Amino acid sequence: MKKIIFLLGILILALAIFSAWFIPSAFIGSPVSTSMPFSVPENAAAASMADLLAQKGIIVSSVGYKIFSYLDVNARHPKPGDYAVYPGSSYRALAKQFALGPARDEISIRILEGSTNQDVGQELGKWGVTTREFTDLTGDAKLKKGFSPALRQQFDFLKDLPANATLEGYLFPDTYRVWKDQLPLGFVLKQLQEFKKQTEGYATSARSLKDLVILASLVEKEGRTTEERKMIAGILLNRLEGGMRLQLDSTVNYATGGNKPRVSLEDLEVVSPYNTYKHDGLPPGPICNPGKDSLEAASHPTPSDYYYYLHDDSGKIYYAKTIEEHKANRIKAYGK
Repeated sequence: MKKIIFLLGILILALAIFSAWFIPSAFIGSPVSTSMPFSVPENAAAASMADLLAQKGIIVSSVGYKIFSYLDVNARHPKPGDYAVYPGSSYRALAKQFALGPARDEISIRILEGSTNQDVGQELGKWGVTTREFTDLTGDAKLKKGFSPALRQQFDFLKDLPANATLEGYLFPDTYRVWKDQLPLGFVLKQLQEFKKQTEGYATSARSLKDLVILASLVEKEGRTTEERKMIAGILLNRLEGGMRLQLDSTVNYATGGNKPRVSLEDLEVVSPYNTYKHDGLPPGPICNPGKDSLEAASHPTPSDYYYYLHDDSGKIYYAKTIEEHKANRIKAYGK
């Protein structure tokens, strides 16, 4: 009897020691205030997780975490990824964190009206997206590389674009919330979905959506107010219907990569289908990503008898019906 009591006492003492060692680490913990990075590999088992955590100094005992894994199913199903963990955290807290998966970083990205795809790519570059990653999705006009064929299948408005077309004009400018780990695809998809929403019903029998987007991109670069954009849209249509070349500095700037308010005589000689001083009709594609206001102006232009317009250096716009009136406006605007 005494022997049984002695053994029972030892067992109780052992359980007490084990509890004093195990329970605080398993369920309470003493996390430090500074986090440290920790990566969970693919298909990590509880035992290997315990060893990794101990090696990093996040937990004191790998044995303790292995024992805990028999008590908590979360410890047996960690999700791979990068984490910020706090050394000294309880096994329960760590197991729950790893079972939930890595914390996702939601970011806000603003794309302005009139931004080009190059501008969008540069903005995404601030978040670690490479030029190659972006152009594999959106295409590259300089390399004559078209956008991803998978996107063509997802969006009806992209299906009829030429094989080497880029997504210039279709990356709708707005402010977007997106998971950082979904860049760049998640962001591009959001822009295309917003474009679809904003242009619902814009295509007509008289003008395809493709042509309307091209026209809207010109209006975006040429106009400065809602009223101006609607008027300019009407003027550009007047020129097209009258068999006149558009002769827009904005299209020349797109061809040269410049951003001049008035292009030079040398710029006007650039060899490009986007040089509307040299080529009839609309350019082959949009020259920027137009906003809602410009799309609306292209869809509902203001009718007028004007065929010409220009801005002076202060931004004031002058309209003209004839080339003679246009020349007179040039003298008013520039003194020559």
